Amino acid sequence: MTIGVNCGHTVSGAGGGAIGFIEESKHTRLVGYALMEMLRKEGINVIDCTIDMAETQQEYLTKVVNLANGQKLDWFVSIHFNASASREGHGTEVYTYQGKRYQEALNVCLNLEHMGFLNRSVKNGSNFYVIRKTQAKAMLIEVCFCDSKEDTNLYHSVGGARRIAKTICNAIVPYGIKDIETFIMGTSMATAQQLNALLLAGNPDAKDYLYLAPIYLEEGEAEGVRGDGAFCQALIETGYFRFNGDVKACQYNYAGLGATGGVSGVSFPDSKTGIRAQIQHLKAYASASSLMKECVDPRYKYVDKGCAPTFEQLSGKWAVPGYVGYADLEAAKQARDSYGDHIVQLLKKAMCGNRS
Repeated sequence: MTIGVNCGHTVSGAGGGAIGFIEESKHTRLVGYALMEMLRKEGINVIDCTIDMAETQQEYLTKVVNLANGQKLDWFVSIHFNASASREGHGTEVYTYQGKRYQEALNVCLNLEHMGFLNRSVKNGSNFYVIRKTQAKAMLIEVCFCDSKEDTNLYHSVGGARRIAKTICNAIVPYGIKDIETFIMGTSMATAQQLNALLLAGNPDAKDYLYLAPIYLEEGEAEGVRGDGAFCQALIETGYFRFNGDVKACQYNYAGLGATGGVSGVSFPDSKTGIRAQIQHLKAYASASSLMKECVDPRYKYVDKGCAPTFEQLSGKWAVPGYVGYADLEAAKQARDSYGDHIVQLLKKAMCGNRS
């Protein structure tokens, strides 16, 4: 398999990229060269189709296409960052010839959505010279908007260029890169019905709590957090809503906020507020982006924003020490038996119909 990768735009001369909170041509190279490195490690033959300097825009475009068409490519991938005249655009999108919905292009959109970016979907890129003129299957990836503070904060908080490159690599080569984790920011994949089936499988007497799953999905969507993952976290924290630990049902604190060995933690006036606080606390761990709703989490201010973009990374941070039955956290990670891994395992179980 041979893939041509183009780090979009030039660094000097004509064809330069947009400049916002980050410089497009700089970050297309940070992402693109990291992607090339990762693809090569997967055994892919990679052709660098990047052009750093050109006298005219047409010269730049022609050189890129000539590099791509000079090889027998299976894929041509061009990395870009978007910008909008209103500076209000945000999200990720992928352009293909005639908007063809290649699985790899859909995977890129979905993987970046799981990181927390708005999924603007696969679009018709036939008007782009590099899409129209390349002989191989081609996609132009707009990672996010470089002139959006929300997007660039998220870009940095999830791990920057290398994390984006790994996510794109995994979309193109789904059988490779085994250490992709589950991002806290993103769209819920499990339905309320699936979450409630998971709850009842673990606690048949929890029928009084079936109303919570839709609230988790609603509050999660409002903040761009995976509410289904937050619900699974609550199952662990409450013992499937049995409340056999320090926190009691009357506190509406489903995530153990402020509870530490004998200390019952924070109390909330109702279940919706308690869930909103948990969602906001998860967002604080996952992202540097500001909250969409008024903060109801009294412990939000204490979190190092963006310190744990994935559920797996909550181990040793949200839950300390964060592992079960192992001498250290690294051993737990190797065994996939940490606090965060348990959340992801429950999430997968819910989406797979609770099969054991």
